[in-house]
Amino acid sequence: MHPVAGRPLIEWVWRRARSTRLFERLVIATDSDEVARVAAGFGAETRLTAPEHPSGTDRVAEVVQSPEFGSFPFVINVQGDEPLVERSHLAAARGLVVDEGWEVGTLVTRFPSRTDWESPDQVKAVRGDDGGALFFSRAPVPFSRDAPPTDATIGADGMHLRHIGVYAYRREALLRWVSLPESALERIERLEQLRPLAAGIRIGLAEVDAAPPGVDTPEDARRVERLLEQEQSFPEQRPAPPT
Repeated sequence: MHPVAGRPLIEWVWRRARSTRLFERLVIATDSDEVARVAAGFGAETRLTAPEHPSGTDRVAEVVQSPEFGSFPFVINVQGDEPLVERSHLAAARGLVVDEGWEVGTLVTRFPSRTDWESPDQVKAVRGDDGGALFFSRAPVPFSRDAPPTDATIGADGMHLRHIGVYAYRREALLRWVSLPESALERIERLEQLRPLAAGIRIGLAEVDAAPPGVDTPEDARRVERLLEQEQSFPEQRPAPPT
C-alpha cells in the first residue's frame, strides 16, 4: 500500500504484469481487506486468503487449490515489491518450467556493484553447472577467500547473482512446496525458496540483463518513484472501477 508516484505499490506491480498479456488469469492474493478493497478499485481480480500463511508462495497455493483454478498446470508468482518487472523476465521464468522442465523457475541478474552485493536487503543466488540453484542467501556469497570482488569485477564472472522475486511453478511442485514444513535454512535466512530447495525440489535460474530494482526499503521506494515518473506513459490506462 506504500504510495509510489501517486499510486499504491501493488497497483504498479499489477499494471506491469497485466500489460505483458502473458496470463490467462491475473489475481492479487492478499489477507488484507484494505488491499483487496483498493485493488478492486483499480480493476484487479482479488482473492482473500488466510492470514497465517508464512510466505507468499503459501498464499498463492491457497488460491491455486480452489476449484476454479484446478485446470491450470503452471503458475507465475510476481511478488508485490516488483513494480518494474519486465515482460521478458516473466517469459524467461515461464520458459524454465514450460519448455525446460524445471519444477520451479526464478530469475537472477548480475550485481552492478560490490555495495549492492554486500547488502542483506538484496538476496544472492548461487548457481550450479546445470543452471539450477544451489543456495540463496542474504549474506554476500559466494565468498572469495583470495580475491574479493570489486565494482569492476563483480559483474564479469557470472558468479555474483542477485535473485529477482519472480517464480514460475509446475502445479504439482507448488503444491508439494507448501506441503513441506518450514525448513531450518528458511527460518534462519527468512527466505521461503530455501524450503523447497532443502527438500530436493529443483529450481532453475534464468539470468536476465539489468533487472529493475524491487522495493524493499523506503529508499528503494523513492528510487523507483523517480524511475516511474520518468516514464512518458503508463503501461495502460486506468480501467473503470467495477460496478
